[in-house]
Amino acid sequence: MRYFLTVLFVVSGLAAAGQQNETKFSIRFPSLALEAALKLIEQQTGIPISYEYTRVHGITIKARIYKEASPEMMIADLLKGTRLTFKRRGDQIFIGPGTSATHTLSGYVEDAASGERLIGVSLVAPQYQAGTVTNAYGFYSLTLPADTVRVQVSYLGYQRLDTLVAMQDTRSFSFRLTTLSSQLGEVTIRGTRADNIETSSQMSRIHLPAALVQSAPRLLGEADLFKTLQLMPGVKQGTEATSALLVRGGTPDQNLILLDGAPLYNPVHLMGIFSTFNTSVLKDVTLYKGAFPARYGGRLSSVVDISTKDGDMYKIHGNFSVGLLSAQATLDGPIKKEKTTFVLSARRSYPDLAARLYLDSQDNSPDKFRLNFYDINAKVHHRFSDRDKLYLSFYTGRDKLATSDRYGHAYPFYYVTDVGVNWGNYTGTLRWNHVYSPKLFSNVMLIGSDYRFQSVYKQAGATTSGTYSDEQRLNSGIRDYGGRIDVEYQPKPAHTVKAGTQLMYRLFTPGVLQTKQTEKDKVVADSSNSNHNIHAQELSLYAEDDWQLSQRMSINAGLHFSGFNVEKRLYLSLQPRVSARYLLPANWALKASYTRMTQYIHLLAYNSISLPADLWVPATDKIRPQDADQYALGVARNLFGDQLEFSAEAYYKRMYHVIEYKEGASYLTSVKGDSWQEQVAAEEGKSYGLELLLQKKSGRLTGWAGYTLAWANRQLPEVNYGRTFPYKYDRRHDVHLVAVYKWRKGITLSASWTYQSAAPFTIPLASYGGLTDPLSEGGLFRYSRKIDYVNSRNNVRIKAYHRLDLGVSFVKHKKNGLVRTWNISLLNVYNRFNPYFYYVDSYSPVQAQATLTALSLVPFLPGITYELKF
Repeated sequence: MRYFLTVLFVVSGLAAAGQQNETKFSIRFPSLALEAALKLIEQQTGIPISYEYTRVHGITIKARIYKEASPEMMIADLLKGTRLTFKRRGDQIFIGPGTSATHTLSGYVEDAASGERLIGVSLVAPQYQAGTVTNAYGFYSLTLPADTVRVQVSYLGYQRLDTLVAMQDTRSFSFRLTTLSSQLGEVTIRGTRADNIETSSQMSRIHLPAALVQSAPRLLGEADLFKTLQLMPGVKQGTEATSALLVRGGTPDQNLILLDGAPLYNPVHLMGIFSTFNTSVLKDVTLYKGAFPARYGGRLSSVVDISTKDGDMYKIHGNFSVGLLSAQATLDGPIKKEKTTFVLSARRSYPDLAARLYLDSQDNSPDKFRLNFYDINAKVHHRFSDRDKLYLSFYTGRDKLATSDRYGHAYPFYYVTDVGVNWGNYTGTLRWNHVYSPKLFSNVMLIGSDYRFQSVYKQAGATTSGTYSDEQRLNSGIRDYGGRIDVEYQPKPAHTVKAGTQLMYRLFTPGVLQTKQTEKDKVVADSSNSNHNIHAQELSLYAEDDWQLSQRMSINAGLHFSGFNVEKRLYLSLQPRVSARYLLPANWALKASYTRMTQYIHLLAYNSISLPADLWVPATDKIRPQDADQYALGVARNLFGDQLEFSAEAYYKRMYHVIEYKEGASYLTSVKGDSWQEQVAAEEGKSYGLELLLQKKSGRLTGWAGYTLAWANRQLPEVNYGRTFPYKYDRRHDVHLVAVYKWRKGITLSASWTYQSAAPFTIPLASYGGLTDPLSEGGLFRYSRKIDYVNSRNNVRIKAYHRLDLGVSFVKHKKNGLVRTWNISLLNVYNRFNPYFYYVDSYSPVQAQATLTALSLVPFLPGITYELKF
């Protein structure tokens, strides 16, 4: 914290020093027009002066002389007696109407064709060097001392709007933007000039258009949000082909995933290969890697805020797509034009159909095999008036895996096994937007979320001695329900205040394992581990202030307070958040931030693969919440006429009370009746690094180049003899090159290349065999077992990871209004053998040497998708 405050004091000192050395001038004015006098000041001082011609036309001034006077002093004297005033911002002077009355222009920005509210749209009044952006619901507020104002409205992928608005007559005004005529549906990434990254105090944030996700190369033809996020600096993928997000040395549970405001837990399909988001319904995605605004809380490493489409206000739209893995259909449109809209989308996979063809050709194929997932998104949006809007969102998605085998068919000799696994999420939000005044906006939400994992293992059989059975059931999950209120007040364009509160009730099921065994129709074992449901309540309050103090200096400061009540224990946490920007010469922005985060839930993961069976558990009387402090310092600037956006950030993060299984701990023990709390130990984590990002957002060629240099270490007394060790997700170097090129009308090419240095693995140095198992003493047979010797955890790094993926989209607009798209993707083009997992195959008997075998999941893999829109 001390170093961060030092940076802030230096930045403030630079701002103050820049205002002291004011140059003085001596100018003689004859009797002339005011416009000519202003041009003379411009020529003598070199300071640009902006004004509207009609306001100064016809005004003359008398002859006068100024000696050693500042430009502001001369202009103030020249404007005496007129109805004009001026303001200096940086190296420019603006002249406008002298009325002291201010007016506030507010409303929404929406798509002209569909009425969809647009998030993050830039609105600028260049005459006053003031501007704002629309919030998460497309609402904006702009307060200016003017009766008429020129407003420039710009958004990626839409035509720029430049218009005059009479503010004294129109206080509520909605802008409607038209998409670029050259844009081909959702597969071409084009836009106007990039927003100035150096003007915002926010850092460590990535905005991801939904169209970019659609354009990236696809695994088995499946566009995937998380796999696109994994191509950003500071975000790693963990093991090959998985969708888990690992942000700045964090773990999958340290990411707050919000879908229309509702939290999602373990949002993956097919054992982590794909994320649960149907990209056809995505509207906006924002990733925060640090510098978290005070309105977010509850996780240590990242926030992924996802908004879905509201639906077309004017006509029915739909799209259907089918690929090698799944098929999806989406329909949206008005229930009542300009009043009520709906969105309905469904996706279903069918890998079990392809697997069935293969298994039927095998001699020992299972009697039954099922493996699939589905997603359903639904949303209704009703507009009562320009002041009141209601949204109802719903999502459900589940994975199902089931197999059944039978050996022998004649009684009394048979043996049957059944295995079933299913997991998934349900979420729902009811949101009410209300505009109290042009400067005051609120959002009220009711939130529900439910994650469940269930597995069943059954075996039954019969012999000449009788029948027997064995059944094991595992249930785990987490359920949330509660409410949230957010208020946004914008007194000036450069000043926004946000505040709110949230209350959530949580029910944890931390791995309840039930076992039942029978012999000869008698129950010989019927037990359950000591894990039980845990009830908890979490309350949070926040306030944040985003204020542009001067042309060069802006700051976002906030405070997040939270409390967690569980098992008669109350945890309280006060979390300061601050980020600042100082504009250096040549428009380089220096940014710094500090955030304190607290997390009241943990994910118990047994290995480096994030699986649905991993357990969600709360902080308890024995297990403390996780805490983290993160510092970041960086620079940012738009380059080459705003064609490129560059940012560099260095970060340092310290994590406390992160839990992990102890050495030798059993996963879900039931024999001893051990609770999960006795199986884990708290550790400390440290991660730090440097992230570079060069991004091109407009033109025929778009994409980015990203590089990350990072360290992630852990330390806890019960593991690795108390010594610090590299964490299982630690990779030193990370490079991503992504490009999307509009080759010609109807054809878009895409490519991505990824390199990650080797991840750590734990490999035994030796294995001692021939030791007698004490349990076999005195028996008929004496069994021997081997013991592996491991000198330290994650003691080797074997092989780096790299892969090239290519994609091409063929888009055709048909005369009947349909839009047909073929997407072809080629993954791992040069067939790199990237290891998914290592295991020891053998040891050398004469030296400390082991032979390893690696398993790879993704060879060269083509994919194809057909999509039809109307």
